[in-house]
Amino acid sequence: MRHEKRRDTGMNSVERIVFTGDFLRPSIAGLLPTQHENILWLRKAVGVPVEMATGLPQEILHWDHRWQNGSRVDATTISAVYQMMGIRRGIHDWPRLFDAETLPPMLEDLLDRWFLKSFVIGFELPRWLVSFLSRRDVPFVDVSLSPIRFMDDLLFEVSASHEAGTAAIRSHGVPEDLIRLQAGVLASNVAKSFPSPPRPNTLLILLQTRYDKVLIRDGRFVSLLDRLDELERVAAEYDNVLIKAHPLETQEEVIDAISARLDGVRHTTENFYRLVSHDGLRGVAALSSSGVHEASWFGKRGHYLIEGFTRDTFTVGQEGFDVGDAILMPDFWRDVLGSMGLPVTEKDGLRLPSKPNRFRQQLRSAWGFNEVDTDIPASWARTE
Repeated sequence: MRHEKRRDTGMNSVERIVFTGDFLRPSIAGLLPTQHENILWLRKAVGVPVEMATGLPQEILHWDHRWQNGSRVDATTISAVYQMMGIRRGIHDWPRLFDAETLPPMLEDLLDRWFLKSFVIGFELPRWLVSFLSRRDVPFVDVSLSPIRFMDDLLFEVSASHEAGTAAIRSHGVPEDLIRLQAGVLASNVAKSFPSPPRPNTLLILLQTRYDKVLIRDGRFVSLLDRLDELERVAAEYDNVLIKAHPLETQEEVIDAISARLDGVRHTTENFYRLVSHDGLRGVAALSSSGVHEASWFGKRGHYLIEGFTRDTFTVGQEGFDVGDAILMPDFWRDVLGSMGLPVTEKDGLRLPSKPNRFRQQLRSAWGFNEVDTDIPASWARTE
């Protein structure tokens, strides 16, 4: 998602920092929050460096079912929002809200009270909220998980609402050559102990969870069952096909449908990074999985099965850049916030030492990297 470039206006009306995210996203289990922990994590992780950079008061806006966590939004409010939008409460209609470009006046009045005269720092801001912030000229920085997940720690795609902020973020981006080097080193994992390697010219099909935002298209969730014709066309270019189910959702009906359309499909539970590092595997296909983008760093072909999908389809700022632990440093926020017109303190060069897996451990998200980085050596230690 791209927005027109806007000139920075000094933003003298900014009186506070608001941390938020997709706080209207419900759970598949019912009217329960899903993003409260991510929003709270972002506030905790970067709140101190932001305070050191600008000193503005900070607030957090999230939906939490535990009142002890200081939530300003409860299930009653969420239910009312869905009713205002004329949609059912729950995950199945959430895509219609996620993509909304206009909102009911009553909802906009509520959002005005929450966000006017603020600078928003968000965890994976939804499109409906970005559209509202843009209409009100409320500046923002979005921090989303990068699809590149094989570095020594997770990276974040950081984007900003304004051109000057975009340029400041760019200056802190991780160099592409460093990512290439890491992919090369990681690929060496296949040199030893690979009892069932991919056959020559293999295509790997990755399944995804059903209710992910990257599967939203035209107000609904796309299924691989909708894209079987495209998958069959892609698979015709390969001699062998592997399917890797998502560890959280097996989706037997999808596997059965693919197996009925393609000859000689085999299933695998092998680690993704070991598979994509092997010379026998030549391509990766999925609706919109980050693995398709990651495959290119290992010299493989990537096939998105959702038409027109790219890694920046859900970028909400002007342009996203992969940033590492720079987001924890006051100078990063001095550069970004200062470039967007906020008063900031002098840069001091203060920097925490880099630490592998810091973000992975905090967010409890590894996407299989732990299997080739920590789990295997740990298992060796237990068996010796």
